[in-house]
Amino acid sequence: MCFIKKEIVKEKVKIGIIGCGGMGGYHLGRMSSCGLFDVIGILDIDPAVKKKADFRHIPFFKPEELEKFFALPGLQAVLIATPNDFHKPYAVAAAEHGLAVLSEKPVTLSCADLQEMLDAAEKNGTLFSVHQNRRWDPDYLCMKKIAESGMIGHVYKIESKVVGSNGIPGAWRKVKSQGGGMIFDWGVHLMDQILLFKQDTPITSVRCTTSYVYQEEVDDGFELEITFADGVAVTITIDTNSFVKVPRWMIYGMDGTAVIDTFNCKKGKVIAVKTRHDAKLKGVQAGNGFTKTMADRSKGTVKVSRLPKIVDDGLDLYRNFCKCVLEKTPEKSIITGKQLMRVMKLIELSFESAEKNEVIKTDF
Repeated sequence: MCFIKKEIVKEKVKIGIIGCGGMGGYHLGRMSSCGLFDVIGILDIDPAVKKKADFRHIPFFKPEELEKFFALPGLQAVLIATPNDFHKPYAVAAAEHGLAVLSEKPVTLSCADLQEMLDAAEKNGTLFSVHQNRRWDPDYLCMKKIAESGMIGHVYKIESKVVGSNGIPGAWRKVKSQGGGMIFDWGVHLMDQILLFKQDTPITSVRCTTSYVYQEEVDDGFELEITFADGVAVTITIDTNSFVKVPRWMIYGMDGTAVIDTFNCKKGKVIAVKTRHDAKLKGVQAGNGFTKTMADRSKGTVKVSRLPKIVDDGLDLYRNFCKCVLEKTPEKSIITGKQLMRVMKLIELSFESAEKNEVIKTDF
């Protein structure tokens, strides 16, 4: 459980939750405790969710009562945390009722569907945002700080990896038509992080391979190689059958290398070169051979530093959403339609590359 400091605000956003299962329940807890929202309604297909609503004295609605839900007095916004294939119809309906939308990720299942959602929001002058919360993960912010600080020189390669050994979660996450699989589940987060970091640089090629270890109809892991126009290469890896943890990030720079081992950044280091030429370099026995190329550098030629400290409470997305709702400024959302479309385009190209087993040349 992540405990958050309660915000003191003059006005809260009155929000309703559509879909209050795992992620919806997570938002219910955070929204109820952060001080920015007043949750005034819950709509869900599962009658068991009514107990959550009753416990908090929040009105509960069934899907067939959507119009009553939208008619809640003072309702300003909705959070959509249903299975992915229901995001679009609920988002469009909410926009047509003049309501701001915060959708769970992935926003939807195709660029065409996303465009319909964006068009509905623009037509009705409403806010449309997506819960791309991992833009504020400490490990991502740490990677970004290292890369942008110049402490390891020009960064030419980045590896972003998340692995586990528990397979694909149940329910809709195993159903292809509902946007199941790891590309849609975790890939959307890691792609969003990288594309935000490289937001001003076009992608020139995409290569993706997917795994089906568990023999489900959706991917249980993938490896995605992205090449940018400036030559920077990024590899994103997800594996749900790895019983050994790997570093969360590897950042390769011309003047050093950094490793971030965990999400909380408690393990990792930055090694930067002090003296490029190692006059005392000695060869070592490596397996059945001898090498100088792969030998450890002499002490004094490099500097080892701790990871930069990251301080962030993870509430900036909520704060921005509420500010845009209350001030009626949807154009000031920090999650933009252009960003969402670029991520969705990359997802589509990843599937295409995996299906064709080839590198996809592109420019976007």
